[in-house]
Amino acid sequence: MTRTRGRHARGSAPRSHIPHRRWPRRLLIVTNVIVAMGLITVGSAYGYTQWRLNSIRTVAAPHLTPTVPRAKDSAAGLPPENILLIGNETRAGLNPAEEPQFGSSAELSGSLSDVIMILHLDPAKDSASILSIPRDLFLPMPPNSPVGPYQKIDAALNDGGNGPDNLIQAITNDLGIPINHYMELDFDGFQETVNAIGGINVDFPEPVYDAESLLNITTVGCQHLNGSEALALVRARHLQYDPPGVSPDDQAAWPYDPESDLSRIVRDHTFLRILVSTAETKGLSNPLTANALIGAVINQITIDPGLKNQLLPLLEHYRNLNPATAPETTLPITTVSDYSYGGYDIGDVDFPVQPLDDQVIAAWDGTALPAPVAPTGVQVDNITYTNGLAASTATALTTAGLHVIGVTSGTVPADTTETLVHYYPGQVGQALAVMSHLSGAVMLQSDPTVAPGTVVLDVGSTVAVITAAARPATTPATSSAGAPAPSTTTTTVPSPQGQTPSSASDVLQAWDPRPC
Repeated sequence: MTRTRGRHARGSAPRSHIPHRRWPRRLLIVTNVIVAMGLITVGSAYGYTQWRLNSIRTVAAPHLTPTVPRAKDSAAGLPPENILLIGNETRAGLNPAEEPQFGSSAELSGSLSDVIMILHLDPAKDSASILSIPRDLFLPMPPNSPVGPYQKIDAALNDGGNGPDNLIQAITNDLGIPINHYMELDFDGFQETVNAIGGINVDFPEPVYDAESLLNITTVGCQHLNGSEALALVRARHLQYDPPGVSPDDQAAWPYDPESDLSRIVRDHTFLRILVSTAETKGLSNPLTANALIGAVINQITIDPGLKNQLLPLLEHYRNLNPATAPETTLPITTVSDYSYGGYDIGDVDFPVQPLDDQVIAAWDGTALPAPVAPTGVQVDNITYTNGLAASTATALTTAGLHVIGVTSGTVPADTTETLVHYYPGQVGQALAVMSHLSGAVMLQSDPTVAPGTVVLDVGSTVAVITAAARPATTPATSSAGAPAPSTTTTTVPSPQGQTPSSASDVLQAWDPRPC
């Protein structure tokens, strides 16, 4: 039986009204600045702080997961929660003087999420941790998304006033992570935020340069950066460094940082720690400093009403938390260059890596993912050009103890495809039970066309079925031709062209900046 599935049709909507990426992917705002600042100081002027917080703009997001306070969590009754931190690179509201550098809103319409971080707060442990999601992660979009059914995760924000809620749906549906609150910040206030604390000091072990972000550090050692210079640092995605044996004056010959956006995430984590440390050192309890800092960002952020009502209790409870010690991790990925999917050119994309991604999520927030629930049946579809892949996968899943109810062939949307685990909305546990038997580029997808209690598995080109006794390591299996080795039981992670998955931990390169 051959089943043509509409969601893979070549006529799916293109990525419309999204800024072209002629500039590097920017950290236009470190969206957790205001949260981090709040977590280290409440200040004595409680009433004034409340008045300033009340002026924050709020927009509801219907797909947030409600939190339920529990007495055992903290004396304040605060629950553990996940706050999505969004950096919006919209050009709307730009100062005309900045348009030559960033582009105008007329030229570059729409919105992309330049920063996607999730702050997990655990009141029982008085702890905080951050999970970064690479902005090029390729995944299903929520229903009726204006950018089409499949895109990079940063495009989920490009839905006007519904953008934050659209991004929340994408994260919850495709990664299984519940989002309880969100905070969105555009880049207009970034330079003012850094300038409000008098700039920051950053140690550069090597000269670095980025022609597109305008970063140009020619002197090694501790440098003082103002807001504009700090913006150039956190925007740098095409960073070049001065290696030994190359003339420092020949910047065109300097090699590029090979990790691009992943390295930028590491540098962003470093920048955040420097910014928070600087604010602490200069004393946010000083009314003048605090007022300047709050005033720099207060009109640039948007949060959900629930978070606004909870801000003061959060600030009070976590006032002694040191954000510099908060763990910061990033979802491991592999990459596919010049990706075409469903007849549309997507550009360079990131693929997920299972089970590594779920292991990282569990280490970041042990309660984020629900317990697996065995589905009543699994439908297996082949969305690759490999004949018999659905049948061999079905056999391996049956051996693993799952009940396979059918085997079909679906439309092939791309030469290299992710495996999609479709589940009935709200039943992510069933999908996770199937995913626990899979290794490679595997992604969840909420799908109302799936029968309740069952799972539909679209088998992609970079996946293997594993057993409990053969858990995968981090080294991908490859054939002699460099392609993922076909197998149904493996101890390695299949990946495009045999790539090694990226690290979840921050790995500083020799040229990366550091705190002074």
